[in-house]
Amino acid sequence: MSASKAAAAPPGASAGEGSGGLHRIIRVRDGLAVSVGMVIGAGILRTPGLIASYLGDPRAILFIWVLGGVIAGLSTLMIAEMAAAMPSAGGKYVYAREAWGPTAGFVAGWAEIIVSRGFSGASKAVVIATYAIELAGRGNLRVVATALVLAFAVLHLGGLKAGTTFQNVSTVIKIIVLAGIAAAGIASGDPANFTASTPPAPEYAGLLGFALAYQAVAFAYYGWEDASKMAEEVRDPGKALPRILLGGAAAVAILYLLINISFIAALRPDEMAGSTLVARDAVTGVFGSSAGKVVQVSALLILISSLNVNFLATPRVAFALARDGLAPRAFSRVNKAGTPTVALLFMAAVILALAVSGSFETLIRFMMLVAISVDLVVLAGFFRLRRRIPAAQRPMTVPGYPILPALTVLLYVMVLATIVATQPRLAIGGGAMLAGLIIAGIVTSRAARSRARSLPG
Repeated sequence: MSASKAAAAPPGASAGEGSGGLHRIIRVRDGLAVSVGMVIGAGILRTPGLIASYLGDPRAILFIWVLGGVIAGLSTLMIAEMAAAMPSAGGKYVYAREAWGPTAGFVAGWAEIIVSRGFSGASKAVVIATYAIELAGRGNLRVVATALVLAFAVLHLGGLKAGTTFQNVSTVIKIIVLAGIAAAGIASGDPANFTASTPPAPEYAGLLGFALAYQAVAFAYYGWEDASKMAEEVRDPGKALPRILLGGAAAVAILYLLINISFIAALRPDEMAGSTLVARDAVTGVFGSSAGKVVQVSALLILISSLNVNFLATPRVAFALARDGLAPRAFSRVNKAGTPTVALLFMAAVILALAVSGSFETLIRFMMLVAISVDLVVLAGFFRLRRRIPAAQRPMTVPGYPILPALTVLLYVMVLATIVATQPRLAIGGGAMLAGLIIAGIVTSRAARSRARSLPG
């Protein structure tokens, strides 16, 4: 499919079927539940303790969360324009392919499946299993994580409707829980905590502490664009997708800032540092251990809701790759319920394999290095699409063009350069994976073109 054809695609019917057997049933509220549900999860629950360890200063902690929200918001503006103009299943894979060609699309799509969503799904499964074992007093992390992944695979074989219904209910629950935690911490906290700075450990001094903290924050925000992967299942995507993406990003940014203010109000950075669940510790300090147990149970519900979206959105990326000849053809098979079945099972296998083999901190560091690198290429493609197809129908456009998009790309370059400079071994590993994907993309793209030329007509 050419860039001009993709950009000129109609925004979509209000109901019925998308292409390839996908069902166009997602409303704005469903999409918001996907966006918010994907983002709010292991990040906001598990990373505040890590970030306090890396930075040690309340003002630095709040700054890094604000910076993450600003970059996520600017990125969302650019993705929203591209999503509304090209409402095809696959999200960033589609935008990379149309801007830079099939090899870039292959890299973006497979990096999304294996790294961005595979690693994030695995990290959530690890944290869920950890919290469940802590509550039960016993259990095996690998067994619990395996049972969880298999349960989600079965749920989503039942179709998109089952997954979105679960997501809508669980997202409402998580927002209520987190808003309650934020209100309790702010109302009962100690203002002196906002000036109670603690020097970070020597190994986190300087830019390394900043880089690690930003990777953790970026992980917490990641998924802000996930609804775009399901564009062919969204009703009237030209209008609905910008509302979903921008509304979801704004809601998450506000909630995250309030949550972190409440954490600092309730706990000093040295009390937060190293905690696996700062929300539980903050509430326990104010209301006692029983309230802390309630928060831990609530945390499980929040994480389960977030993991659900990995199984909702990511198989649609594999579906889109297969439809374009960049993944096994079996990934494009959709069952009667509207689920890309083989793609779903493959995604479950990736998450399961990573969940039983990696630690949370290692998973998110590697994931965010690769994800930020790929996102930089996708966002740089925004300018190329504007130049190549200036007359394309764009239901929503980024304000302040080209300054605001250029600032967004510059921020990504600065962040990526800092991560690479401070974590060279991680950079080598991430670079090797991206190089492997590029080589595989070149080979696969050439094979797909050869097959297309050999077809009659």
